[in-house]
Amino acid sequence: MNRKTLYIYIIICILLTNVGCSGRQAKERIMPELVQAENVMFDHPDSALHILQSMPVPSAKKDKENNALWSLLVTQAKYKQMIKMESDSLISVAYNYYKTTDEARRKAMTALYMGGVNYDLGNIEEAIRFYLEAKNEMEKTGDNQLGYLVMSGLGNIYLYRNLTEYALEACTQAYDYAVKSSNRRYQMTALRYLARYYCLSGNLSKAIQTYQQCSDIALKLGLSNDSFFYLVKREMALVYTNSGQFEESLKILKSFPLSFQPFSLIGRNHLLLNQQDSAHYYLEKALDTDNIYTKRSIYAALYKLSDSPQYYKCMKAYCDSLLFYNDSVMSLDKGKEIIAYKEKYDHEKLVSEKQKLELEKANVTYWWMFTILIVLVLMFILISFLLRKRIAMHKKEEELAGLALQLHKKELEVDKNESYIAELQSRYQESNRKEELFAEQEEMLKNLKKENEQLCLEKKLLHEKISSYSVSSYEVTNIKLLSDKLCLLEKREKELCAQLLAHIPLLHTLHLKPVYLNDAELKEICRIADSVFQDFTRRLLKDVPSLSEHEIILCSLIKLRFSITEISIFLNIASTSVSRSKLRIKNKIYSELEEKPKDKSLDIWIWEY
Repeated sequence: MNRKTLYIYIIICILLTNVGCSGRQAKERIMPELVQAENVMFDHPDSALHILQSMPVPSAKKDKENNALWSLLVTQAKYKQMIKMESDSLISVAYNYYKTTDEARRKAMTALYMGGVNYDLGNIEEAIRFYLEAKNEMEKTGDNQLGYLVMSGLGNIYLYRNLTEYALEACTQAYDYAVKSSNRRYQMTALRYLARYYCLSGNLSKAIQTYQQCSDIALKLGLSNDSFFYLVKREMALVYTNSGQFEESLKILKSFPLSFQPFSLIGRNHLLLNQQDSAHYYLEKALDTDNIYTKRSIYAALYKLSDSPQYYKCMKAYCDSLLFYNDSVMSLDKGKEIIAYKEKYDHEKLVSEKQKLELEKANVTYWWMFTILIVLVLMFILISFLLRKRIAMHKKEEELAGLALQLHKKELEVDKNESYIAELQSRYQESNRKEELFAEQEEMLKNLKKENEQLCLEKKLLHEKISSYSVSSYEVTNIKLLSDKLCLLEKREKELCAQLLAHIPLLHTLHLKPVYLNDAELKEICRIADSVFQDFTRRLLKDVPSLSEHEIILCSLIKLRFSITEISIFLNIASTSVSRSKLRIKNKIYSELEEKPKDKSLDIWIWEY
């Protein structure tokens, strides 16, 4: 071996050593916790998420690669467990990092989860763009499981947007990838999407056949008691219903365990078979849901059922409920929810921050509240004593007392109206750019100001009448002292109620961050109203028996000083629907109590009730 050959051999050895070391270093750059989380991600995403949340988060500046992988894996683990994400900021870190690299699989995965997260956030057009980007990168990898995830996600969007031609191609490719990956669970889901496509295209017999294939795979996998199996069978039963085979649909549905039975579909099948009693039984059970679309369809079926003589008495109740949910669904279907919620979120965020700052300044303790209660009791005793003493006064003093009390009442009404005007003006500012709330608030303010002008005129007349008496006589009667005490008492009572309401955790939380309320939380709202305002709902229901449960809940929310915007979020309905419901309640109240229509709004009537 000559010297030149020896040099070449030494250089090759050095190069191979450097390549091996650099490969090991590149592998060692990935943190072991991330490797462990990625290894268990497919079968145990909950364990993967626990590992990722327990480890120190890699620095976004010093260790961008590990930070990007951590962001991708956290998003993947949450998405697999169907944990709702508030934004796409986390997966965006991984997406922005990997799109500049040559790692096709990572690029496809980040685009896939960018699409999934944006779909959950309602950004449908963005979601489609990311899924198509993931499709292009996925085709470079040859990863069949990744191919199924991308195409099934894309097919699902096309199905819900009724893009049948695109849906067929995407769902077929998803099924092909699932077969190639030998993953029977993926095959099962892909067949379900294909069956939905056949339903949309009107090929119901093919849809039933495909659903049967899907359920057969579920049985082979031992999923006979799994919720997915019953969901597939339910969709198959719905196809039978749509094809007019009601008995076959009922046969499938009634084979389910009781906890999985879809009562609404069973009830509709019985109704189509003209079996009114069974239809009524199942439809009433199906009303235990929070989905307003489902409730609207159920009340539509019940309203149809009320044509039968034995259920004719229920027609009015079903009709009112159907109108209510129909109004809500029509409002939700206008397609402007995303913009409205964005504006509402920004506004409510500012309001919440302001309220938080105000509440942080308050430092009210229980002993202070107890002291206030004692003071109120003593004031009641003092006022009672003063009232008894006034009874024995001279007739002239009695007349003066009557006039002074009338003046006091007018002043109270003026003060009360001023407080209402201040509160309504605050709500008026909150409702800017919302025409349906603008008109209502403006009308209420106009009526209150008109009433205050009349009260001020009456006050002036009373002052003139009192001045006709001798000043010394008025001073001796202590009426002014009594009037001041009564004003203070009512003001303290109002402040006490406000403090009590402000320190109820549920109300505090709802004012800070309004969210949709379920039935249990709405019942708790009614209970709080009864506790603070002396059986408010029972008194109201006794005086106006025709009010429905929903209307009682709405009255309780108004009594607790929630705005229309907040109420619409609590009940998951549009602001216009809240206004229409308030009008129906107002008409019922004046009709039941046989009062003449007044300019006073429902809000003020309830606040004073």
